[in-house]
Amino acid sequence: MYYVIHVKTGKEEKTIEDIKKQLGNKEGFDVFAPFRKSIRKYKGVEKEVIERCFPGYLFVETDNVKELFEALYWTPGYTRLLGREGYSYNFLPLSDGEARVIDILYSKNSNRVTEISDIVVNEGQIIRVVDGPLMGLLASVKKVNLHKRTVTIETTIAGRAVELNVAINIVTDLIN
Repeated sequence: MYYVIHVKTGKEEKTIEDIKKQLGNKEGFDVFAPFRKSIRKYKGVEKEVIERCFPGYLFVETDNVKELFEALYWTPGYTRLLGREGYSYNFLPLSDGEARVIDILYSKNSNRVTEISDIVVNEGQIIRVVDGPLMGLLASVKKVNLHKRTVTIETTIAGRAVELNVAINIVTDLIN
């Protein structure tokens, strides 16, 4: 199960280290701050850059929330575990649908970095994903920006609506 932790923006890496120190060598905890690859133009040259997806937020994958909560209590920089409003405890895991999005976009195989998806653009501006994490999330696409080469996905994280940008690479452009 995934839990979301709110921390001070800019202190994500330091807080990850502090949480890992508090947990020691215990198995069953994966603490991470997800990133995404994107393409930026600097002085006319396109470069691949890695950006933080959720500044001020960390994710923890664990089945032992009690131990996690105890470790967080002693962690400097920790502010709170996110949950859903109206519950007596503020630490609820992400729903199955939310966890699926995290698994697809920020898989362990890619070191929790969203890769660039390859797409084909057909006549009539219809896109078809041929490779990358968007293959599993095409139904969630809200907006496609071919100029900036991004796709905006709408989903929820901890019960709150969020928009995620995923970089795309146009493999074949058949627009006349």
